[in-house]
Amino acid sequence: MKLLLSISLLFSFAVLSDDHETPEYKYEPEVNKAEYYIGTFNNNKDINDLVEWYEKFAKWASGTGDTYNSMTVGLLQPYFHTDMSTHDVMWVNTWPTPSAQFNGLESWVTGGGPKLLESLPVTNSRQVDTWQWVISEPSSLDAGNMMWATYADCSLEEGYDNRQVYDMYKDFAIYAQSQGDTVGRKMIVPDSGYSLPDGVDFIRLMYTSSISERGKNAELYYSKIGESEAAANLKGFSCTNARAYFGMSLKAAS
Repeated sequence: MKLLLSISLLFSFAVLSDDHETPEYKYEPEVNKAEYYIGTFNNNKDINDLVEWYEKFAKWASGTGDTYNSMTVGLLQPYFHTDMSTHDVMWVNTWPTPSAQFNGLESWVTGGGPKLLESLPVTNSRQVDTWQWVISEPSSLDAGNMMWATYADCSLEEGYDNRQVYDMYKDFAIYAQSQGDTVGRKMIVPDSGYSLPDGVDFIRLMYTSSISERGKNAELYYSKIGESEAAANLKGFSCTNARAYFGMSLKAAS
């Protein structure tokens, strides 16, 4: 299974072309899956109604055995964004493996999920399945956290591939966290439901377990980490179109 994942990811992440020697990589990416359900609140509905609906979902999921034990759930609302009118909320399910994810989807589709969905206080305009490469974890993944998450579109520089960038980013994150950094970082590539814009190779996610931690980590970076050798060695890509979200973790993996 690990071999199959590695092969599929090598192709989906577009490594070097045939006329280049395949480079050696330092790290094997830690891979997980995430589903993004992006939508707007129905008339006279808001985030409180969605949290109440989650309780219905949690009760339903508890009746499926341990199918959903490994899944995490987060609700994110846009705060700094180029177009606030496009959506009100993102419901994010994260799974440790494709097998766990699609076992959950099978239970949802065949076990009453569509009926439960009829009472959802949100109309989804987009549903996106993604691969995620984990670079670092935040200080806490507990349910109840009020998170801050920033997504950005990233493009590779000539001569670099995603695996090389992952290695450099991993080295940077290890150093940063040794200095007190608590930022979770991921490289994300959609599998279905969304196509990256021309020239964009991956989406970078940076998130913290609380809103205030975002500010503390920014100050730490500019006062200490940003001038380090680890920061100087982080290269091969650039990111634009950053958009920030706040939200809560509703479910941690058990």
